[in-house]
This record gives sequence, structure tokens and C-alpha cells, in this order.
Amino acid sequence: MADCPPINPDASDDTPFEALAGKSLKAAGYAYLVGDAALFASGLMAGRMKEAASGLLYTVGGLTCAKYGNPDSEKQLQLLSGRLRDYLHKQHIEIPKMPGTELLTRQDGIIDHIESFLYKYPSQILNATYVVGGVQLMRSGLQAKKPWDAASGALVTAGGLAGLLVSEKKPDPDHPPTSALGKAWSWLQEKPLRISGGMYALNNVTLILSALNERKTNPAQKSYLFKFLTAASYIFGNVMLSMSSKDGQCNDAEDKKNMEKLADEAALVIAAQAPPLQKALIDHIAGFLAAQPDVHLKAEEIGEILYRKMHSLGAPQQNWQQRLSGQLPASPSLS
Repeated sequence: MADCPPINPDASDDTPFEALAGKSLKAAGYAYLVGDAALFASGLMAGRMKEAASGLLYTVGGLTCAKYGNPDSEKQLQLLSGRLRDYLHKQHIEIPKMPGTELLTRQDGIIDHIESFLYKYPSQILNATYVVGGVQLMRSGLQAKKPWDAASGALVTAGGLAGLLVSEKKPDPDHPPTSALGKAWSWLQEKPLRISGGMYALNNVTLILSALNERKTNPAQKSYLFKFLTAASYIFGNVMLSMSSKDGQCNDAEDKKNMEKLADEAALVIAAQAPPLQKALIDHIAGFLAAQPDVHLKAEEIGEILYRKMHSLGAPQQNWQQRLSGQLPASPSLS
């Protein structure tokens, strides 16, 4: 799970930089879209169709991040409740249709499931499309005997693969790295999109050099102007991408608020089950939710919220307090 600093829940108190940082993946998507369109225009004007195809393909990643990156609090709650609903169904837990369980009884269609996937993996889709587009750009450069274009495609491909393959890992405060190399790797693992952003930034250098070379060799053809625009847009987008988490920006206050709302519904589901199952179900739900990449609460914290909600529904106070303090034996596991 990603480790993020608390963000003020009152957006009006945020500085412009903080507000932008909270939407960094979305901002990167919009910046990339501008650069992708310019790259497409550059390739089209110069007759380099593979370059144009790269720009066109890149738009898939930019559009995904622009639309599905950094969803708002309401959308995050809807997505998380959908995952919990699917989990409960797989566990053969009946969800009662009653006032207060609207999120967990909501019926999703095919489009909802597709969008749920896109909301969950926007940066991965961006990097996957950039890998394919980078290969196209590299082939275009080799075919046109333009080494800077080939190098640009190679850097994009490498950056995309790094963003896909390097797992996001929170630094271990009890066992910090001691060597300079270890510290650097730990810093990169904390946010692997820093690697992608860095590689894409090197690609910007090659794009600028390619544009300068085109202006020198064929100034009448204005395709180089679009390459300059591509580089400028990508530079801003890469900065935003480097600030982003693969698991998404988190807001501690909103995270807890959403968990409180979801716990209200989950408690009603738990209370509707047979008493021997209730204790195990609380543990399983807390563990499932804590394992979600966009949830930044520990299982113990979620379990505490669920126990509190159960108590508010009229569960015997002493029983739940003993359970929470670990004085009662572990509950039987669900199948």
C-alpha cells in the first residue's frame, strides 16, 4: 500500500501546488494528450507514418489517465464497495436489500466493470501503451535513419517497462538501506513512476535534438515545431507522473470518511449473518479491505471501525470489547 502524507480534506485550504499534486496523474494525462497530438501532427507532416502512429497510440494512455486517474471521493467509495460486494458474493455471504445497504446491493453492468478496471490501473495502461508506441517510434527512427528518434523510442519503451514491472514498495523504517545504491533503489521503489518519468524526461531531450536537427536540415518543413510542442507538453506531464503513485493519490481524511460509510453498510451485512459467522466475517472483511491498493488503513484499524459499528447496532458491549482487545479466541475461518 502506498504511504502518503495527510492532505487537507478542505480543498479550499490547499495551495495550487497541493491541489495539482493531488491530481498529478490526471494532470499528466492531459499534458500527454497535448504532446501526443503534436507528435501525430509532426509525423503526418513529415510523412513518417510510424511516428504518427506512435502519437496516435500514445493517446490511449493519456486519455486513460486524464479520465480515470485520481478519482474523486465519491467514485472511490463506489469502486471500493463494488469490490467488497464481489468478495462477499464469492464467499457466499448474502447481502440483505434494506435501507442502508444501497452501495453493496448496487447492480453493475459490463461498462461499470470495464471502468472499474480502468480506474484501478490507469498508470499501468498508460505505460503499456507507451511500451507499444515506443517500439513503433524506435522502428520509425531506424527506418528513416534518424538515430535520435530511435533513441527516443527506446527510452519510452524502457520507461514504460519500468513502470509496469517495478512493484511499489513502502520503505521499511525498521530496516532502512545503508548504502547509497540501496537508498536510491528504495526511493525509486517507493514510487516506481519516478523511473518512468525520468526515462520519459530523457526522451524529451532526444525529441528536442531531433527537432533541432529537422529545423537545420529542412527549415521549410515545419514539422519540427510540433516536436517542440510535444517535448514541452511531455516535460510537464513527466513531472506530474513522477509525483504520482501507481496505487493513486491518497487523502487520509477522505480515506477514513469513506471507510466509515462503507463500514456502516458492512456492519448491516455482518449483523444479518449467524452469530458464529459474524466474528470471522469482520476479520475477513477488514483483511480484504486493507489489502486493496487504494486503501491506506491497516486491517486492525478497519476491524476497529467494524466492531464499533456492530456495537452501535446493539451487539453486546463486553463481547466486542474483549474481542477487540484480543481476550477472546480467534474466530473460525470462512471457506
